[in-house]
Amino acid sequence: MSAATPAITLRRAESSRVGQVAGAREIGFSSIMSDHMLIATYDDGRWIDASIREFGPLELLPNISALQYGLSVFEGLKAHRTVNGDVALFRPRANAIRLNRSAQRLAMPQVPRDLFLDGLRELVRLDRAWVPPFDRGALYVRPCLFSVDPSVRVKAPDKCLFVILTFPFTRYYSGPIDLQVSDKYVRAFPGGTGEIKPAGNYAPTLLAEREARESGFHSVLWLDGRTGSLVEECGVMNVFFVIGDAVVTPALEGTILPGVTRDSAITVLREMGLTVVERSISIGEIFGAYEKGTLRECFGTGTAATVSGVRRIGFGSREIHFPPDRGGSIGSRLLERLTAIATGRVPDTHGWLDLV
Repeated sequence: MSAATPAITLRRAESSRVGQVAGAREIGFSSIMSDHMLIATYDDGRWIDASIREFGPLELLPNISALQYGLSVFEGLKAHRTVNGDVALFRPRANAIRLNRSAQRLAMPQVPRDLFLDGLRELVRLDRAWVPPFDRGALYVRPCLFSVDPSVRVKAPDKCLFVILTFPFTRYYSGPIDLQVSDKYVRAFPGGTGEIKPAGNYAPTLLAEREARESGFHSVLWLDGRTGSLVEECGVMNVFFVIGDAVVTPALEGTILPGVTRDSAITVLREMGLTVVERSISIGEIFGAYEKGTLRECFGTGTAATVSGVRRIGFGSREIHFPPDRGGSIGSRLLERLTAIATGRVPDTHGWLDLV
């Protein structure tokens, strides 16, 4: 730890709850929290306290600016049980960098890299019993930074908390998903916060998600806010289309989150010998490719799901239907490869794994 970063103190839970999930075949996403959490305090220009303690309630005032104005940013990553029984975090440095980029955009303090990484490693090491068995899920890790300024003045925060929570889960989606194109709501606008991860990006999407589910879909395929025609993201994932012999994904132009899984997927797809193109792609082009027979598949990438196949896309009265995935699709091969890297079944040639 640097002089600017406080030492992390440890207060172990008196007893563990891990027995509640021992041997479970299915563990729902965010259904049970692990035993401990990390909490660090920022006050008046410096980090003054950091501790790992038993998971439990936080004592917060109702007038803190995180509640009043959404001064909160977060990350998501996973730890896996490897083939030889170790526990490995997947690309935590990339999440540390992105958290601070989000914090900078909201005029919030930077979390020291060693506080993020050392605190994360120590927390996961302490709760390693919560990491599911090899190939049976993962430990989801949620770092978040939020203002605890006791003020309803609109201003950059002087006091913040940095918290890391973890929980085990087996899978995020139970199968391929159906997407409804939204031309009524917009997720992000140029100059806004679409390329970072503030909490405020997500609440405005919930009504569109609910309306999609009421129409028989699982989630939303988002279009851009400028032209209303360009595909951006699907639900809370980045989106990929296989058109002809190329894998096409929307380019990062300020309104799309640069997903860590997205970046990993592009790298692995190219190693698989596939052509990956990052460019603007319209919903009209997608339907046109489907009508020509050149649209082969669609999948989303994100931390929780890793890779999720798309079964159907609906836009007004028009629909795209993809054939059932029998295991040989590009999306399923990508998922297999990324999982193999994350669990140590194949060599990590990129330095993505951080052994705990």
